[in-house]
Amino acid sequence: MIPLSWTAVHRDDGELVGWLEPDGDRVRPLLLTGAPLAGACPRGDAVALLRSRGLAALDRRWWARLPAPLPAGLVAAGEPDEGWVWQPVVLVESSPTGCTVRPEWPAPGETGRAALPVPVGDLLRAQPPEG
Repeated sequence: MIPLSWTAVHRDDGELVGWLEPDGDRVRPLLLTGAPLAGACPRGDAVALLRSRGLAALDRRWWARLPAPLPAGLVAAGEPDEGWVWQPVVLVESSPTGCTVRPEWPAPGETGRAALPVPVGDLLRAQPPEG
């Protein structure tokens, strides 16, 4: 669930492109998933950054803890099991209530998807975990 303190940012055509999270006298631009796009900055800069890069920044490799292989259907991955492993994934969709990912390189016949809550917190990472 999106915190009440966050402010939605839309493009001129009305499409939601991200969120602003208060950070003292500045704001932090956040992607639709709740992941940070950049550090805290003035509000105008954060809005401009989200409008120009917010959606494009989602189109990349991410990392999530998932079962391997990912079973068919939709797996709830908001509370990963102990045996799940970090895997490279791509976003399939995102909304204010959740996002869906799939393996970046699915094995033959691996058609499953995983559902994560929004904000994703540490469930979806931009970099693989160390160790």
